Amino acid sequence: MTVLDEALTYLQDCGPEWGPGVSNHGPMAAEALVRLGRPEAVGRFVGNYRKMLYRDAPVRSLTIDETNWQAALGNMRLLGDWNFFFRTRLAERPWQEVLAHWWPRLLPGLPAGGGHGVIRTSHAVRALAEKETPERVNELALGLGYWAARYQEVPGSGRFLGRHDLPDTWNRVPRLHTRQGIGEIFRIRLEALYLQPDFGAVVDDVRRPDDVDGALSVITRLAAQAYLTDDHEKYMGFVHALTVPAAVRLVLGHLPAEQHWPSAATTWQFTAAIRSAYGTGHREPAAPVTPVDYETLIDRAVATGDPHAIKYVEACRREDEQSADPIYAVVATDWIRRMEDGTWVE
Repeated sequence: MTVLDEALTYLQDCGPEWGPGVSNHGPMAAEALVRLGRPEAVGRFVGNYRKMLYRDAPVRSLTIDETNWQAALGNMRLLGDWNFFFRTRLAERPWQEVLAHWWPRLLPGLPAGGGHGVIRTSHAVRALAEKETPERVNELALGLGYWAARYQEVPGSGRFLGRHDLPDTWNRVPRLHTRQGIGEIFRIRLEALYLQPDFGAVVDDVRRPDDVDGALSVITRLAAQAYLTDDHEKYMGFVHALTVPAAVRLVLGHLPAEQHWPSAATTWQFTAAIRSAYGTGHREPAAPVTPVDYETLIDRAVATGDPHAIKYVEACRREDEQSADPIYAVVATDWIRRMEDGTWVE
């Protein structure tokens, strides 16, 4: 059994969240550590992280099937039923077929759990593509189950229907007017976008880019730039604005071609939603940040013991390799610094 499979086994009885709307990052970070070339750090990380997680098995109350699955979406009380459903499907059919069948069904709800449903699913897919094991198949079931149980949509069609390119539209994304009393939890912030009547129309007014990979690179660069220069309320939100499109990229090669563009468009919709929900609309000069090389960043991320640090560095390095831009190392360096000095919540 590999280090990753041991970690997934150790974490498999833990719930998908360790607080209301705060996702369990353990399996994702463990897989990212392996990808970063630090398998020796996995054991200590999961040992410490598991102490934060609850381990009550979700109950089952409903048999989900083709007649009622839509009504069951977004109901965390049915988490146990969703987990059982996907474990059953994956026992019956190859994981690639289950993924291709359910990805488009869950895609409109990509914001589920602040995007962590799709991130967890994507890390599981990458691990399965490397080696198919019972532990990794089970992790895919748990990722899909969490995505379905936390399913959440935001305004917009999830399609590129308009005239403007992505950067132009990014600058036109309206900021959420109604903020007082809605808190910081992703789910509540994103739900409040339905009170922002022009958000969906603006986000849809994008012409289709030339290619999917290029579109995802533009989106991750925009998220990185906004992390540095937007006057926003939560750095964490803009971390996820990058890690979600980076995660979606991991899955595209395992999906039918006709699902690629809807995946990119829905990812854009989510990233724009983060900017609307957490950005203020002001742009400030970015404080100078001297980027650190990735090997040093990896060591520092491991030392923090924080899953966001691990996942963000891994995603930034991968996006940098996909479409070279120094901004990825800059934002990763800044985030690690904030984790180390305790200013990440600013």
